[in-house]
Amino acid sequence: MFAWLPDSLKLPVAAIGGAAVAGAALIIINAVWWLPAAKQEGRVAERSAALQRSMDLIKKRGVTNEAVGRFSDGDLCRKLRGQWVRDTGTCE
Repeated sequence: MFAWLPDSLKLPVAAIGGAAVAGAALIIINAVWWLPAAKQEGRVAERSAALQRSMDLIKKRGVTNEAVGRFSDGDLCRKLRGQWVRDTGTCE
């Protein structure tokens, strides 16, 4: 098959050919097996992080709701930068 090739070049050509076949095999394995698995792991990590952020926000919102619930009408009006009119019991 390589009779036309000088003996001094047969080993380097075979090594280059073997490296090309091994590289092609790794590219195929990467595209078929490793890459989809990595994408799935990334999706799971993203969903987990989003869920954790949502839970943290819900907890913070619960604390805020509790604090706001303890305000009187006048305090709430002032916190919202309004002016409490005591006579009428309204916020302006």
